[in-house]
Amino acid sequence: MAHRGLPEGLAGLARLVLRIFYQRVEVTGAENVPRGHPLLVVANHVNGLVDPVLVVGALPVRPSLLAKSTLWNIPVLKQLLDLAGAIPVYRRQDQGVDPARNAETFARCYEALAAGGSIALFPEGTSHSEPSLQPLKTGAARIVLEAERRFGHLGIRIVPVGLLFDSKGRFRSRALVQVGEPLDLAPEADLYRSAQTEQVEEDEEPGAEAVRALTARIDEALRTVTVNYTSWDEARLIARAADLFARPELDAPGRRSLEEGFALRRAFLQGARDLQKSDPERLAALAEEVRAYDRLLRAFDLRDDQVAARYLPQPVLRFVATSLLRLLVHLPLAAVGTALNLLPYGIVRLIAGHADDKPDQQATLKVFPGLVAYPVLWLVEAWVIGWRWGAGWGVLAFLLALPSGYAALLFHERRRIFWREARAFLLLRTKGRAMEDIRLRREELYRAVQELTAEFLEQGGA
Repeated sequence: MAHRGLPEGLAGLARLVLRIFYQRVEVTGAENVPRGHPLLVVANHVNGLVDPVLVVGALPVRPSLLAKSTLWNIPVLKQLLDLAGAIPVYRRQDQGVDPARNAETFARCYEALAAGGSIALFPEGTSHSEPSLQPLKTGAARIVLEAERRFGHLGIRIVPVGLLFDSKGRFRSRALVQVGEPLDLAPEADLYRSAQTEQVEEDEEPGAEAVRALTARIDEALRTVTVNYTSWDEARLIARAADLFARPELDAPGRRSLEEGFALRRAFLQGARDLQKSDPERLAALAEEVRAYDRLLRAFDLRDDQVAARYLPQPVLRFVATSLLRLLVHLPLAAVGTALNLLPYGIVRLIAGHADDKPDQQATLKVFPGLVAYPVLWLVEAWVIGWRWGAGWGVLAFLLALPSGYAALLFHERRRIFWREARAFLLLRTKGRAMEDIRLRREELYRAVQELTAEFLEQGGA
């Protein structure tokens, strides 16, 4: 029996949601997803229910998702999960849940893999807002090893996926989906098979050694596609140092891609840890300089690329002309879209406000309530317009709600970008003492980072 997997319609919906919620989703390493093999996709889990949307919307496979069983208690979401062919996981920590039902869950996973399909799960077990990958559960290893044992040599591959965000809970931020090299679990599968016939310790189940070994390999693979910090302070300092590297100045402001930023942050993090061993005092002094520069940027609400920019006339004029033209083109439809979408936007924003103390749930409470609130309120608005001015106007209003809303989104996004860049330009052109200080600090810090990097490379650092 062929594995059904995720319907293409829901994958299309996922892509639409990502296109609206994120300004940009970068996907790297998609070529690492193997063809002709059953797949287990494993990813880090830092952004609630948006993480599975990224997995199914950005990857060239349509996996069945494993999800905690309590999600089936939520109206509408339950129907979406059923349509997606999602498989419930019965967690011990969830009240009123019977973990014994996981036998059925595992059986469905085995059958999906045996049919040549793919499944996806988050081996950390729960969404979180920690700066590092959390200890992995062993379920992923158990599923693939038992499937291999029951159905012969299936050739299952494990695909590690790193999900990274520049501001995970913010609307119209950016996301990076990074696919790592697939794992061939043949060595652990052979060990697991042989362990089933061997005598083991009374308190250890057969194949436990293979499960532990494969879980460790999955952990290592996930760490190659994520950046793992000891604290959020370290994360902020490493990001700031990486921003400075190889950017003495720019013709005009411009942010790096998340892919480039990921590579730089990993390299700088490794360098910082090496320096911590060899010269901790120097690292502490440099960290304090970075911290001081970071405080200045935040105090004036500036980005490093804005401070580094020379603002040459040609790119500045091009930016102004392009921005004004886009604003002018989008204005008529954006005015309609703003009117039709203001109410649902306000309601979703009110709902999302309840997750202010839960960073890993903020995006979830913006995306999923919006899937209901926007269509329902568009229908209500269309009915009111049709009742007041005629059915034709009501139908037109409903048909225009989504495209005009997207035009409004682009209009207000461009307006905010134009204002932020204009403000930074005017602020930095004042040549005040504060701006001179921030530029001077940046120059000194840039030189320090360059010197340290050169020394690290001379000593054979990666």
